[in-house]
Amino acid sequence: VFNGPNGPNPQALSTGFQPVGADTQLLGNFEYRVPIFGPVSLAAFADIGSAFNLRNTQDQIFSSTFNADQPFLQTLGAGRNNLSVLAFAANPNLAINGPPIFGFELGLVARDNRLVTADELNSARGISPLDPNTLLPFGFQQVYLRGEAQTNTAVRLSQAVFDKIGDFRSSLGAEVRVQLPVVNVPFRLIYAYNPNARTGVSDEVPLFFNEKRSVFRFSIGRTF
Repeated sequence: VFNGPNGPNPQALSTGFQPVGADTQLLGNFEYRVPIFGPVSLAAFADIGSAFNLRNTQDQIFSSTFNADQPFLQTLGAGRNNLSVLAFAANPNLAINGPPIFGFELGLVARDNRLVTADELNSARGISPLDPNTLLPFGFQQVYLRGEAQTNTAVRLSQAVFDKIGDFRSSLGAEVRVQLPVVNVPFRLIYAYNPNARTGVSDEVPLFFNEKRSVFRFSIGRTF
């Protein structure tokens, strides 16, 4: 029997990283505009913001309903497509009869209504004849576990990273703005610099960041 993430016998399927937001946000937009001539002006800007957790966060667990293990487990992927595979992954000393991979044909081996270990099976193969139908020693049989399963998604908010007020994001830059006649909207040529761009693999999480340090943009119209 497998338990949930807080139980004595959990079975982890996969681990991922997901942006979950925060409970507090601070944002500042600053701009200084200088008229050049006619409809042309130059503006310098600085944008800075931070999303962080002001209150202590607690882990959250979301559970699915119980479903028959087949075909439910097949939809999860990650090589854990039946209960026999999960049992072997949690107890690798168990004997298996089939390809030594996580696949549909992998089955466990039982004797006297109990699962046997690989050592016990190997010992029996050395002293007992094999059943031509199962290729197992007489008295041993291949079994497949069947039952119900559910998934428990644990969101470890207590282990969140980039959730402090000091983990701010910012951009500095300048733009040339030309007020277009007739339509009366600005044409904007923008240069922005990201002083704390993340690049490469982070020390906090095993993810690769490829944020640009500087960019050029243009737009027609106002932003709100």
